[in-house]
Amino acid sequence: MVADPHVAVAGAMASEVAIMLKTRNISVVPVVDDHRTRRFLGTLSDRDLVTRCLAEGKHPWHTRSDSLMRTNSPVVGPDQELTGYRVRMDLEPHESHLRPTITVVDADGCVLGFISHPEQIPGVEIVWGDG
Repeated sequence: MVADPHVAVAGAMASEVAIMLKTRNISVVPVVDDHRTRRFLGTLSDRDLVTRCLAEGKHPWHTRSDSLMRTNSPVVGPDQELTGYRVRMDLEPHESHLRPTITVVDADGCVLGFISHPEQIPGVEIVWGDG
């Protein structure tokens, strides 16, 4: 787990998030309400920026990150046992290249950590589609 991960603020423009992903050399980021509270809202990946912004003809300087984020991303508490944990990857009909992630939040839903590759954790199962 990455403790205190980089986050995108809901109101940040897609272009700002893209620059952050590039400069930090990361591909997925939690989206939060603001930098102070860091209340988790969803996740946004480099692929989401391409498929949900650019490919749909939206302008990255005028499109907010919260309009592009995924809201069905898995979250766990800091004391959650991950052995036997199932990450459901519910695909929309036109999607086939999602990457699983898990966001770690406290009791108030504030981001504490981020697991960018849960498939590498022993005992975590990634379930694709209806599986």
